Amino acid sequence: MSGSTARVAKAFAFDRPDRTPLFEIFQPYHPIHWPVCGRNLATDQAMAWDAMSDGVAWEELLDASIRAQFQIARFFGLDMVRLNGVPARNYRRPRKVGPNRWLLDGVPYHVNERTRLVELENPGDRQSDSRRTSEEGLRRAIEQWDGAIPAAGVSAPDPVLAGVRELAAAEGLDWVFMGEIGVGTGVAFFPPFMLMWLLEEPELVRRWQAMQMATGFPRTRDIIAQGCPVIAMGGDVSCDKGPFVSPAVYRDFVLPVIQEHVRLIHAGGARAVYTSDGNHWPIKDMFFFESGIDGYKEVDQAAGMTWPRLIEEGVAGRICIIGNLDARHTLCHATTAEVEAEVIACLRYGQRFPGGHILHASHSVHEDVKPENYIAAVNAYRRYFGLPLLEELPF
Repeated sequence: MSGSTARVAKAFAFDRPDRTPLFEIFQPYHPIHWPVCGRNLATDQAMAWDAMSDGVAWEELLDASIRAQFQIARFFGLDMVRLNGVPARNYRRPRKVGPNRWLLDGVPYHVNERTRLVELENPGDRQSDSRRTSEEGLRRAIEQWDGAIPAAGVSAPDPVLAGVRELAAAEGLDWVFMGEIGVGTGVAFFPPFMLMWLLEEPELVRRWQAMQMATGFPRTRDIIAQGCPVIAMGGDVSCDKGPFVSPAVYRDFVLPVIQEHVRLIHAGGARAVYTSDGNHWPIKDMFFFESGIDGYKEVDQAAGMTWPRLIEEGVAGRICIIGNLDARHTLCHATTAEVEAEVIACLRYGQRFPGGHILHASHSVHEDVKPENYIAAVNAYRRYFGLPLLEELPF
């Protein structure tokens, strides 16, 4: 039996599929969308912000996103798909103040001419990620939480997932959809004061983690029920030099939450994938084996998570590797010939095992990935398995 569903299932089960499954995450508004989907509200961020400033209907934003995400996944022939969301139904409207300039909540934004993405004019502004959370505000929210846990099934259905699944079914595409739910294990995103809490006020951190699980666990059940048999958990726990916290802190605060989340995912009949950049070798046994995960995504070879060492350390023989194309250097700076060589080497490493590998960039097709390099990567994959090549695109 072939097809995307069987292909991905076999890869996770270490049962050799007919070919290595293909998976990718496309950053919204990346120029790679333009020759495939056209430039529209879902593929050009400046157009989206102009439309939102004019009060475009949420339904129009949703429909454009569904169609673009379906078209890009179909064009590249993916087997597993992870979707991006859309603005909230009652989205905050930016106000246009000049060509490619807007104000949102009184804060200036503009288009980065290199990436064509909308970003803060002043990265140090109060709306930047590092300044959005105040210690006093978060402490107050934690202390006031009454411990309530939402009942399962109460979160709203994902309209993008529903729309793309409908389009895929209409064309007979049996894609495997990956949901992504974090429950507070991504210590790389902890504000500095929370890192201090780990040492000075550990019970405050545990209560905050309980808040994350109280909302994230019901959402996980719902996403599985809505048609996602693979759940990506996490948030970064390591950088190039190793984990952001000591192995002891990881064992006490991070590992138990991951283990509980994995048990919940497995109870729902889904596969659990942990997603994190960085060098995890100092926490290898906990991260890969004690956690109970089925797959590992964002495999960061530039941080030392290379195929040879994944094989040598016994990881690749037990955990499905979802990677390992280098999206930090190769897909951004290499020649297309170098990209093609890396794809072939990656596929050959993955095929040393009966399954256990899904081809994927080490992070995503992000703003610095050259469109022509990703095209070259997929064509190298298709050539390796004797599939028709993608048509050339006008970039």
